[in-house]
Amino acid sequence: MLEESPSGVTTDVLGGRYRLGEVIGRGGMSSVYAARDQNLGRDVALKLFAPQAADADELKRQEAEIRLLATLNHPSLVTLFDAGVDTRVPDQPRPFLTMELVEGQDLRSRIRHSRVPLDELSVIGAGVADALAYVHGLGIIHRDIKPANILLIQVRPGEPVRPKLTDFGIARIADGTRLTATGTMVGTAAYLSPEQAMGSPLSPASDIYSLGLVLLECIKGTVEYPGSAVESAVARLHRAPEIPGDLPAEWQHLLASMTALEPLERPTAADLEAALRRALVSPQSAPTDLAGEHTRVLPALPSRPPSVLPSGPPEPQSTAKTTANTPAGQASAHPDGPPASGKRRRRFRIGAALAAATLLGGTAAVTVAANSPETPDVVPYPSVSGTLGDHLVELQRSVEP
Repeated sequence: MLEESPSGVTTDVLGGRYRLGEVIGRGGMSSVYAARDQNLGRDVALKLFAPQAADADELKRQEAEIRLLATLNHPSLVTLFDAGVDTRVPDQPRPFLTMELVEGQDLRSRIRHSRVPLDELSVIGAGVADALAYVHGLGIIHRDIKPANILLIQVRPGEPVRPKLTDFGIARIADGTRLTATGTMVGTAAYLSPEQAMGSPLSPASDIYSLGLVLLECIKGTVEYPGSAVESAVARLHRAPEIPGDLPAEWQHLLASMTALEPLERPTAADLEAALRRALVSPQSAPTDLAGEHTRVLPALPSRPPSVLPSGPPEPQSTAKTTANTPAGQASAHPDGPPASGKRRRRFRIGAALAAATLLGGTAAVTVAANSPETPDVVPYPSVSGTLGDHLVELQRSVEP
């Protein structure tokens, strides 16, 4: 546990709060420990970098940029909790990061077990692309996309694993300064973009190229550009990646565009995520436009010639046309004032009783009328037995012309 600690140090607590545990990962620039945050009482992953030059200004700049990375918050990113510098040995300062401790394997271990099916790879790739779209929008380039930096977690049993992108230790703030020494080539040789290999200025497209090589390795089960650092870096400048011909055409096109030599020809992280999400949907289950829901219009009641009163002026026109568009339960207004005829009020009550009787008869008559190609001249009312039926017959006779 203490073999990575500076010589002469007798305590394994960093920053006055992080007690180191076992080494859970090791790279050329850093080692990752399981640690305990004694202030908050939680387990964390602590990444301890190699000793840096004792340059106060450089260390201050590194710490400021790392703290910016610690503000990132995304479900597909390993959360950074804290950052600092281990100064237990004054002439060997060592930056460190404390991160979310994720339980699960990384993509490198997954590839060693077996090749990754396309449906599972779509979920993994879309999650990483979503995380890259987030950090690219903040002006941050990861610069070290590789299988070992993609952790796979099982949120719920039976669901596909979800990725979490980690290790922003060598990330670069776009248009800013490097976290590593000037003039050095950072990143893992097998996944470098062509511009990284040539030492050219980087852009978010560099991460897209590296992710393309990662997806291709998941499919083929082998590294596309193996060999030493120099051999691997130079190989991508002389030949394009070999994409299997038995892949679906959409996958071939996607991988070819991601690994294009020209950065401007590569898709953005947001476009890549959208393409990988669509790959999860088969043509048979693709959503289609829903058919419009047409309004069914019931036939109007048969019109009746207006009744003639035995004496006095002619009765005003029936309000049937007005009430036809009036919501149920609301009285219609008459332009000349309220109706004065008792017979008219009686007819209104008769119409209401007939409507109630129609409803009591069920929906069969309504269905037949709605589906009929032509509106019938006479609407057949359902038969009603008993006392109510006798009253309805009497009412019907009283309003006949």
